[in-house]
Amino acid sequence: MTPQMRKTTLLLATLIGMAGCGSGDGSGGPGAAGHGGTTGAAGTGGATSNGGSGGGTAGSTGGSSGGTTGAAGTGGATSNGGSGGASGAGGAAGTGGSGGASGSTGTSGRGGSGGAGAAGTGGATSNGGSGGASGAGGTAGAAGSAGTSGRGGAGGATAGAGGTGTGGTAAIAGRGGSAGGGSAGTGAGGSGTSNACPLDLIGFATLAGGTTGGGTTAPTTVRTQAELRTCATATGARVCRVQGTLTFNPFEEIRVASDKTIIGAGANAEIVFGGFFLATGVHNVIIRNLTIRDSYIEGQYDTGGDNGGDRDGVQMDTADHVWIDHVHFHHLGDGMIDSRKDTTYFTASWNILEDHNKAFGIGWTDNVTAQMTIHHNWIHDTTQRNPSTDNVLRAHLYNNLLENCTSYGNYARGATNMVLQNSTFVGVNDPHYYDTGTLVAIGNVYRNTTGTRTSTGTTFSFFDPGTFYSYKLDSAADAEALVRRCAGPRAELGN
Repeated sequence: MTPQMRKTTLLLATLIGMAGCGSGDGSGGPGAAGHGGTTGAAGTGGATSNGGSGGGTAGSTGGSSGGTTGAAGTGGATSNGGSGGASGAGGAAGTGGSGGASGSTGTSGRGGSGGAGAAGTGGATSNGGSGGASGAGGTAGAAGSAGTSGRGGAGGATAGAGGTGTGGTAAIAGRGGSAGGGSAGTGAGGSGTSNACPLDLIGFATLAGGTTGGGTTAPTTVRTQAELRTCATATGARVCRVQGTLTFNPFEEIRVASDKTIIGAGANAEIVFGGFFLATGVHNVIIRNLTIRDSYIEGQYDTGGDNGGDRDGVQMDTADHVWIDHVHFHHLGDGMIDSRKDTTYFTASWNILEDHNKAFGIGWTDNVTAQMTIHHNWIHDTTQRNPSTDNVLRAHLYNNLLENCTSYGNYARGATNMVLQNSTFVGVNDPHYYDTGTLVAIGNVYRNTTGTRTSTGTTFSFFDPGTFYSYKLDSAADAEALVRRCAGPRAELGN
């Protein structure tokens, strides 16, 4: 065969082979799997994200070696935008401001119609979370000698179904109250009152350095006569906290040293058949919130001496800076309170003196130097010395209640200069009178009284108490009600 013939033969064979290869369905080789668009992730509350379109139609199988069916593209058939995510967490409730300032309202979340992907942080309904309502928090007022804690701030409202937005943070309750709807507390801290009963030291005992007793020394609780004696006679500042009833045997007037506070724990602390003595030079002593009772022995009305009737509640001989407050004296052997010799810078307040002969004696000196304040005391069912005030330079008596005193009431004896203000006398014989000094009587009330009520007038002739210290003068009617309710031991003191 010639070379030309061989070329022709090869060309024909090639054409025949090519014709054989075209015997399939003519749809071409299998299409490669189309890649679907990736699912749109939920936007931040985002706009709808359309998923990618699915892959192209899988190619039909060719002839003997037709292409395999194309795999579905990622995202499959056309992906529509994803539904929104699960309900977004609403914002926690807003933080209450201190002092009752409202918390800032939480920012509502932006709802999104998320893409087709997994649920976003936002919710299915993708409404923005409503912010927490502002909490009316507020720090509680401190109790002072009895302030009330503030009510807790209101918690934030429940966050609404949210998109990805963050609601307000939760309101924090104010101290002293649970969360929830309260306005900020306004507790009265350090008001110096307890259930509307004043507790502050007022008067001459506040002057010339003041009267602090044992001060802030940690209290020593005493439950026996011996323990009280040890505490009260110790050197240095002490606070002797009397717990329960201490019945003395034998009778004793414990000799109190300087810088002492003797205070009952609550309203039921008692000294039975005993008392206290403050010798010359003793200073800075507080006796407070006690009942001192029943040292009287029948048949020893006034025979004198410790073996007779000389059993005082508190006796002071030239002591200074002494405060006797909220003490209940009952049925004692001699004087309930005897302020003797040159005892000065002395205040007696909110005491009850009852069922006794010689209630409150002041004097036993020729010197006219003492200064004292006697206010808001209730003296009733007594005979004499209510008080008898002998040779006192300045005696300020105000807002006292005297009731059923059979011998006399307030006696400015010797050279005493007395200011007597807004006191009430009920069933008292000789409510007040004076000797050679002065007695200014202002604003007093008298009911069913008999006898003398003399004075040097209503103008401050020797001294004006207000130039020495500040004090609140209640009307006689208001003072009577206060004294009946507040005098004597208080449950909240000494605890």
